[in-house]
Amino acid sequence: MEPVVAPVTVLIPQPVGILRLSGDSLSDRIRPLFPSLPSTLEHRRIYRATAFEAGSPVDECLLLFFKGPRSYTGEDVIEIQAHGNPHNIRHLLSLLHSHGIRLAKPGEFSMRAYQNRKISLLKAESLHRMISAPSYSDFREAHHHYASSESHPLYGIQEEFLNLLALFFTLLDHPEGEEEALSDLSPSILQNRLQSLDRSISEIITLTAKTKKHFNGFSVLISGHPNSGKSSLFNRILKENRAIVSPLPGTTRDLLEGRLSFPFGDLVLLDSAGIRSSEDTIEQEGIRRTRRSLSRVDCVLWIASPEFPNPPASLHFQKGVPVFLLWNKVDLSLPPDPSPYDYLVSARTRRGLSSLCDRLRNLAENYYSSLPPGSSSLDSDRQINILRHLRSAIRNSRSFLDSGRIDVALSALEEGRRVLEDGVGTVPASDIYDRVFNLFCLGK
Repeated sequence: MEPVVAPVTVLIPQPVGILRLSGDSLSDRIRPLFPSLPSTLEHRRIYRATAFEAGSPVDECLLLFFKGPRSYTGEDVIEIQAHGNPHNIRHLLSLLHSHGIRLAKPGEFSMRAYQNRKISLLKAESLHRMISAPSYSDFREAHHHYASSESHPLYGIQEEFLNLLALFFTLLDHPEGEEEALSDLSPSILQNRLQSLDRSISEIITLTAKTKKHFNGFSVLISGHPNSGKSSLFNRILKENRAIVSPLPGTTRDLLEGRLSFPFGDLVLLDSAGIRSSEDTIEQEGIRRTRRSLSRVDCVLWIASPEFPNPPASLHFQKGVPVFLLWNKVDLSLPPDPSPYDYLVSARTRRGLSSLCDRLRNLAENYYSSLPPGSSSLDSDRQINILRHLRSAIRNSRSFLDSGRIDVALSALEEGRRVLEDGVGTVPASDIYDRVFNLFCLGK
């Protein structure tokens, strides 16, 4: 395939920046840029070479070469380690492009690995989950799926489903229980197996729903009326100026996200549009998103002010989610009655923020420690949809089996097999028959 390149490291000032290339005849493509490279590159060897442009040196680099198909993508792969100045990395990208190596699309390296049968679709999704995991425990579970396909929940469901199909084929081929080994095989036994598989699928879907979060981590929404100091508090907690602070109401129009990383996982902090009546269509959309997020986050900080000391009655918070009422700008004025407020803080002087941040950290730590252990959750929404369609096929099969239509029940399961083919890879009919002979000894 045509060669592609992408930066592996973020384009920020740093000691080392890494570029990854993949494609056919890579060494011939980059040799004009690195003329000191030998005519033949050895697999898994590191080369020290200087990049040149029009006879002038550009940068001294390390090049690591992987010969296809013994590489991640199955093609020739080269990783270039250069000095990490972002302007230098961009210039190297430009030089590589001038030598016929285009910029890779998002996910294209993993796509090529999948197309060249280096990884499965399930592994690709486990890899994506590993990269975006909000906690080490989530990373560990995704890595477990990636390193061992047998540990993936879909793999277990597939094994149970294929064994069930084998039983259906066996019962249809030997309806009278001709073999002693089949004497205990009946439609009622198949119904029990179908019900058990239905239950297993439902448990996996439920577990995944519990562990999957809309904001990919423990989320805290800062909400309140305009000019209550939400953005200032957002910046103070993050210890960086992420949000624009202005005395004009309605400055924040959309959700702003920042992350605090702890050993147990990420705390996702969200700044939101102030809730008020507005004729501005863009601000209205920001307010709508704020209201919607109130029922999706794990914690809400409602920022009060002298003008608006309490949340409006029309707000709908998620049941069981802690909502803390904060009086901000305590350095300017104290509330007439401090008893309704959980925290008295000042974003300007940081008064009261230490105890608030400790409370949020404890909530986040408790959240991550309470997540179910093990490797039973799925890696993507696509996998959830696969199991939902498979469960629908199983329930249709159960309905037909209740009416004594075993052949139609099997046809419904065949629809489920096609769903699994899309989900985990092709499941050939020969595999079903292999299981028939493995499960039963038919005629020796």
